[in-house]
Amino acid sequence: MACVAGWGAWRWCTGFSAGGLVAVSGLLLAGSAHADIRVGAPLALSGSVASQAQDMRMGAELAMAQVNQQGGVLGDTYRLQFADTACDPDKGVDAVRQLIQAGAVALVGPVCSGVTLRVARSVTIPAGVALLSVASASSLITGLDDQDLVFRTAPSDALKGTSLARVAHEMGVRSVAVSHASDAYNTGVAQVFSEAFKALGGSVTVKQSHEPRQADYQREARAVAAGAGDVALFAYSGSGGVQYLKDVLDQPGVRRVLGTDGLMSKELASALSPEQLARLTFVLAAADTEREGYKRWLAMAAGAKVKADGPYVANAYDAAFMMALAIEAAGVADKTKVSAGLRAISGPKGTVIYPGEFAKARALLKQGVRINYDGASGPVDFDAAGDIVGRVSVNRYSNGAWQAKLVK
Repeated sequence: MACVAGWGAWRWCTGFSAGGLVAVSGLLLAGSAHADIRVGAPLALSGSVASQAQDMRMGAELAMAQVNQQGGVLGDTYRLQFADTACDPDKGVDAVRQLIQAGAVALVGPVCSGVTLRVARSVTIPAGVALLSVASASSLITGLDDQDLVFRTAPSDALKGTSLARVAHEMGVRSVAVSHASDAYNTGVAQVFSEAFKALGGSVTVKQSHEPRQADYQREARAVAAGAGDVALFAYSGSGGVQYLKDVLDQPGVRRVLGTDGLMSKELASALSPEQLARLTFVLAAADTEREGYKRWLAMAAGAKVKADGPYVANAYDAAFMMALAIEAAGVADKTKVSAGLRAISGPKGTVIYPGEFAKARALLKQGVRINYDGASGPVDFDAAGDIVGRVSVNRYSNGAWQAKLVK
């Protein structure tokens, strides 16, 4: 393992394995004589999106390690306390209650929209605790009466739904059958897509919901295939999405299947034939790879063996880094000050702070200078609802790999 100079007055070490990054973080925490500043990190570490959430955890841990290598938050150790929600709202509520009881002053997470909605309504808003979700995209989150306590580094599914509708229209799709899993995220994005597609002059011939984790989806697949040759499918890959894709693509007359990031997984390349893969188009939340913040993130993630381009990994890093900046800006680890702290360190105004520049940010804040964090995932500038604008990419399988094209 080698240590190299980083951006600002700090050093970070390359050559971390997944376990090595966790171990280094643990040593930083255990070796400190200071108190811990605790932030809860309720992620879906088991269940339908567990593999993606484990990658997100590594992104958040990298941010935590960097902050502590640069002196910690307010001179104390920055500690993310991870808990498993299993992408289940009931388990999420229990996990978050325990985190808050254990002293968490804020939350980085959750991942799944259904969990975020339930946790916010039942626990964090009543308790006055701010949360910064790393991947929850449901448009229902925007409308929460949240007292300015719910933020997210992932763009709303309104962006992905409207972008997918536009992509479908540009592909020449004029009628589409829609099927979605019955959870909050997929219900929301399907609704946004359907409305946007109809506004472009398209026709939604079938709109159905389905329960996840079924052995097969033959009945649902026959229904959408009877409705149109083009299908918009919204599901999670780990909840039967791969099987559903296979069943839909096996139906005679299905020309193309469109979807969002929940469906795109490593399993598809081995589960589907090249001809079937060629009929898929997915729209994903995406980082702007030309921005300086992303370039720095890419270098840091490579050194720490973190999957830089994994779904919402950059967003998880940003959430963990921003929460540390917010508490530093607030000047005290007080749950009532976190929301204002998050507003104080996000743009568009202020001196730009890039990923990894915690020491620089702290020095500026001590001088009373406003900062503007420009993150790994892009500009993380919150609107009145705590949402960001974000970017998306159109993904198609070609030449043995997924090819992504960034669009607004």
